[in-house]
Amino acid sequence: MCQSDSNKAPELKNDSISLTGPRVVTVIYDELCTFEFGIATEVFALPRPEFGADWYRFHVCSVDGKPVRATGGVEVVADSGLELIEDADLVIVPGWCGPLILPPNSLIEAIVNAHERGARIVGICGGVFVLAASNLLANKSATTHWKFLDQLIDRFPDVLAKDATLYCDVDRILTSAGSSAGIDLCLHIVRCDYGDEKAEQVARRLVFPRHRDGCQTQYSPSKLVPKRTDQKILDFLDRVEADIAVNLTIAASANQLDLSPRTFNRKIKELTGMTYGEWMSSKRIVRAKQLLEMTDLPVDKVAEACGLASTSSLRRLFKRSLGCLPNQYRVSLRTGHSIISH
Repeated sequence: MCQSDSNKAPELKNDSISLTGPRVVTVIYDELCTFEFGIATEVFALPRPEFGADWYRFHVCSVDGKPVRATGGVEVVADSGLELIEDADLVIVPGWCGPLILPPNSLIEAIVNAHERGARIVGICGGVFVLAASNLLANKSATTHWKFLDQLIDRFPDVLAKDATLYCDVDRILTSAGSSAGIDLCLHIVRCDYGDEKAEQVARRLVFPRHRDGCQTQYSPSKLVPKRTDQKILDFLDRVEADIAVNLTIAASANQLDLSPRTFNRKIKELTGMTYGEWMSSKRIVRAKQLLEMTDLPVDKVAEACGLASTSSLRRLFKRSLGCLPNQYRVSLRTGHSIISH
């Protein structure tokens, strides 16, 4: 992207069609989080000629209009400086360089002014700290990655921090949990602006679940920020989740941690809010959905890869958790017709 002589970014096009949709301005900064920035770019900047002229106009700004160094040594060039935010309908802060690093006053002022005139302000993952520093989140619900929740609560006690949501949308202030939850949030924005059909088309192109509600629990081993004393158990849960096809009994699991089955069960419930069996089922559902969405594996192979004894077990799990059968879930993704009960 390049700067124009007028310090205003040129309008983007979809195959030579001038775009007319909401103007999206994404803020870049030194040590830019490339994944979060990539999410915003993929959803709002990627050419989509199938949608015609009514699609997002995407621009990138930095505090001073200069290029920034992103994580991994990549240099990213801005369209212009913060003046781009003056005309933005949607301002995105894709992560931030650190929870303890205060944003410059010029950025805070630009974001506050944009919100006052009606723009939506989005903080993906660590971007919530910029929004909180601007005082836009006072007495409002917000979320961030579970690793940063304690710091958010400590630094900004007036923020109503949510530890078990993928994203929050309150009073034109939108925040997401972990980085990948930023995709859920951006698809939520598309859904609000353009409806379910276009949001589902974008999700399919991303090979991403068509819709995960913001109230869905964060994809992490625990509901709250883990305590150091429980790190051994959290590491164990990470290993189990990574190799979910291995069917460990409670007794075998407890033995690996040198705990009695009773103590093991109690600690798992304290950390996850679920019994060990419920936690295993939730992870198997996640894995099964990924395989059904991203592969053509037969259902019996999906069940095997998820550590289930039979296709019948997988069907019962899907019916109980999602209200549909595995093949129905796969068909719904490919046809765009929802059959999942919420």
